[in-house]
Amino acid sequence: MRRNVFLLRTVLAVVLGLCLWTAAQAKAAAFDYLMVPSAAMGRDIPVAFMSGGPHAVYLLDAFNAGESVSNWVTAGNAMNTLAGKGISVVAPAGGAYSLYTDWEQDGSKQWETFLSTELPNWLAANKGLAPGGHAIVGASQGGTAAVALAEFHPDRFKYASSMSGFLYPSNTVVNGAISAGMMQFGGVDTRNMWGPPQLGRWKWHDPDVHVGLLVANNTRLWIYSPDTLACSDPAAMIGYCDQAQGTNHDFYQLYRASGVNNAHFDLPASGNHDWSSWGPQLAVMSGDLVATIK
Repeated sequence: MRRNVFLLRTVLAVVLGLCLWTAAQAKAAAFDYLMVPSAAMGRDIPVAFMSGGPHAVYLLDAFNAGESVSNWVTAGNAMNTLAGKGISVVAPAGGAYSLYTDWEQDGSKQWETFLSTELPNWLAANKGLAPGGHAIVGASQGGTAAVALAEFHPDRFKYASSMSGFLYPSNTVVNGAISAGMMQFGGVDTRNMWGPPQLGRWKWHDPDVHVGLLVANNTRLWIYSPDTLACSDPAAMIGYCDQAQGTNHDFYQLYRASGVNNAHFDLPASGNHDWSSWGPQLAVMSGDLVATIK
């Protein structure tokens, strides 16, 4: 008798577990894993895609980006956060330690071309997305790139958000930190990216230097960076959270000096430069983002 009761309890426990797992799966947002060809980089790029409308938010990873799946999908819970809001979500993977830019001396890293031309053209042709009017959001290196891409490609992106981004990379102290950190954590030489900093080409790609383009294009901005100086996830921030934090204050002062007010700045005293802050911040901004691009 006792054995029968034990067996019955075991079966019920298994059934209950399966029901709970099925319910959790049902609540999870449905999305696809795409392989999008990049002629510029000579390979297919993995992209998580959730269809939701003709306009999309592009999500760019931190320095230690996921190789096959974006950390926005795993650690950032982005798909569940944005599901059902009437926009599509585009999260490319494989961009670790690249700053999502076109490297001058490395053909395998041609991210600006991919994000501004190849990917939106492919999504328009194959998934029915609009050619422009999108948002671009990034954490850490992705934040740097998100603002720069919106500056130089307003035909694609009308909304940009940076979380813990390095927004003044051409500053002498900051470019030194970026070069040292990318070598330490990613094993990459930034001289192959934009050349030696002293030659001046870092300024060509600097969000702070080109803030006037955001003003002229009336780009909607959402800038978030805690005043925390320590790095809870050093690889994601290449160990220089203090430098990133400082550049956000510089960027804030320069933008405000323009007299334009189409930006939300949140530079709180608390919070971390990691997914414990970035994921929830995406949820906080989602209403503003959707209202701008939908």
